[in-house]
Amino acid sequence: MPVPIYFQKPIRLGLVAKYLWDLNAIPRQRAFELLALNCKDELEQEKLIEFTTPEGLEDMYNYTSRPRRTILEVLHDFPHATSALTIPVLFELFSIIQPRLFSIASSRKSNKLEILVAVVEYKLKLSEPRRGLCSNWLKDLQVGTTISASFRKGTMKIPRQANVPLIMVGPGTGLAPFRSILMDRWMENDGKDRNVLIFGCRSQFKDFHCKADLQKMEDEGIVKCYYAFSRDQDHKVYVQHKIEEAESELKPLIFDEHATILVAGNSKDMPQSVKEAFTRVVGSADYIEKMIKEGRYQEETWS
Repeated sequence: MPVPIYFQKPIRLGLVAKYLWDLNAIPRQRAFELLALNCKDELEQEKLIEFTTPEGLEDMYNYTSRPRRTILEVLHDFPHATSALTIPVLFELFSIIQPRLFSIASSRKSNKLEILVAVVEYKLKLSEPRRGLCSNWLKDLQVGTTISASFRKGTMKIPRQANVPLIMVGPGTGLAPFRSILMDRWMENDGKDRNVLIFGCRSQFKDFHCKADLQKMEDEGIVKCYYAFSRDQDHKVYVQHKIEEAESELKPLIFDEHATILVAGNSKDMPQSVKEAFTRVVGSADYIEKMIKEGRYQEETWS
């Protein structure tokens, strides 16, 4: 296994901890095995070993994953085991920070690159709020700061023919790739009245991303928009509800004009709920599967 480029020259341990190790990572079973290795405290070692057994798996999940307890917080809870850690073990205990992926939200023809980032911060049972590592780092950057980035080709394949209608479903930051696509079509003046966007967020007053852009593109006939604001009324409204609401408009696009359906966003429950809604719209699960095989139904989701 080749030595990573950042370890091919001497580097101080403090710099490794500051810039390379993911101190917010949720520890796995291997971490508890490592902590138990040289631990001299009987009670701590017993608990650490318990977490590594099949019987202790649920307890470990409740201790780490459920409250999103970080590796640093675990070290704080096991001070005797922590004090016995050696430098080689530290390098096995801490994982390296991995690059975060964001969809580009700007046109390919633009001279600047824009991304749509939700700043992750939430409160659980632990006293300290959970904060997304990269999103909060980006939030705190000063204008003019230079950052390192690389590009990875997306999975969506957009029809080359500009006259192919697009039906786009993008709740939350799932809007990003569709803003990029629509900005392209807006600049090219292609696809007028042949694009449909179904966007969802919690509230039109709090997290309605790119509102001005979407309204202007709709005014100019580039896209027809349906909005699902889940918390702005007594009952929850999600993008899947808007899909069924738009059935009379979507069916001719799908059956008569061979529209491509694109879905982007969180991978938890949304993709399946959206797929079920489109199945009800077209009246056939087999037809949706046929669209998937033809590349006319595509998903790009993340956790």
